[in-house]
Amino acid sequence: SPDLEQPSPEETEASQEEAANALKIKFICNLLKQCPPGEFKNVFEDLRFLLCDDKLMKQEVAQVCTNHSKKNFTTATIKGDHVLVTRHNEMGGDRFFDPQIKLSFTFDPLNRRADKILLYCHIRKDKAELWRETLNVTLEAYMKRHFISGVLSKTFSHQLL
Repeated sequence: SPDLEQPSPEETEASQEEAANALKIKFICNLLKQCPPGEFKNVFEDLRFLLCDDKLMKQEVAQVCTNHSKKNFTTATIKGDHVLVTRHNEMGGDRFFDPQIKLSFTFDPLNRRADKILLYCHIRKDKAELWRETLNVTLEAYMKRHFISGVLSKTFSHQLL
C-alpha cells in the first residue's frame, strides 16, 4: 500500500490561514452590504482598523464597495455637476456615464470621487434622448424651485434617461 503523504506543518498552517481569511472576508462583506448609505466609508475604516490587514480589505471587498454605491445611487461631483453612480448608467469596466454632462468616469467608492473623466459622445439623438432632454430641463427647473439641495437623474425601463 502506498504511503499517504501528510501535509507539512507549514502547509497545514497556510491552509488554516486561507480558511480564516475566507471567513473574515465573508463576514466583512456581509457587514458592508448592510451599512446605511453615506456611512460606508466609516464602516469600512472601522472594519479595516479591527482587521489590521489593509491588503485583504482593499483587494477582497472592492466589488462590495462598488455594488453598495450602485445600489444606493451614490452621488459624485464632476466640475460642479452632481452625477449618480447606478447600475443604470454603468458602462462596464468600472466606468459610468452621465448623459446630461456627456462625460464618462470611473468611481472611487471609498472617497466618493469620480476619476478618469472622459468625453462620452455615444449618446443616440433618437426620440428617447429628445424626451430625456426635455424632461431634464423641466425637472431641473422644478428641483431648483422645490428641492434646492436635491440631485436629479431619470430612468425609464431600468435605463438611465
